[in-house]
Amino acid sequence: MKRSRIAFRTLGLIVLLLLLCLPVFGYSDEAIRWFDAGNASIHNKNYTLALEAFNHAIEEEPGYFEAWDAKADALNRAGEFTLALEASSQALKINPGYVHGWINRGQILYNLGYYYEDQLKNNEKADVYYLEQLLAFEKAIELDPENAEAWFNKGYALAGMKRYDEAITAFDTVQSLDPAYPNLGLSQKQARVLWDQATPIYVKYALPLAVMFLIVLAAGYILWKKRSDAIKKEDQEPKNRRARRKKEE
Repeated sequence: MKRSRIAFRTLGLIVLLLLLCLPVFGYSDEAIRWFDAGNASIHNKNYTLALEAFNHAIEEEPGYFEAWDAKADALNRAGEFTLALEASSQALKINPGYVHGWINRGQILYNLGYYYEDQLKNNEKADVYYLEQLLAFEKAIELDPENAEAWFNKGYALAGMKRYDEAITAFDTVQSLDPAYPNLGLSQKQARVLWDQATPIYVKYALPLAVMFLIVLAAGYILWKKRSDAIKKEDQEPKNRRARRKKEE
């Protein structure tokens, strides 16, 4: 009986600890009002006002990961990419399973990569950010395999990295999940055009040419076999005639 009580108390303590580790989703009304105001400001492209609102929401509720992520989005739109990445990291630290947070992070990393490539002419650093961008979208897909937005962004990232065949596959996945996804048709077409331009002719036509070669080879073998059998038959015919004559004699 005593052992049962100890086991029950231990189980209760474990459950309590697990609950304490979970993020708190019940935010105060004040924090939610600031969050909604920030989103309205983003819609109106007033990113300074949006940041003020999200900061107020975070002051009210420091664990408000959606507000941290929205702050990252506002900073990204305002061109403050490094600060945006920091806010994104905080959002995902609070809730690592936040799918939209990973998608938003990928978009921030793309802008950082493009900034290093286009403005600072540092392609090596840009490639690091581009790869991290792709990994962020893949993390979102890992969490939600049927998220069309994550797949679309993955396709866009792969196309930017000149991995056009993989980009086409990603866009095809988007089509299977959401055929009406915005700009999907154009993105698919562009990826196929870029793949066609980047792929050498011998690679594009390697398989058809190989098949044709095998067909010709097989046809040649069949003709050779028929001809060989015919020659053998012709050579054998005189011998058969002589054999028949001897038998008749």
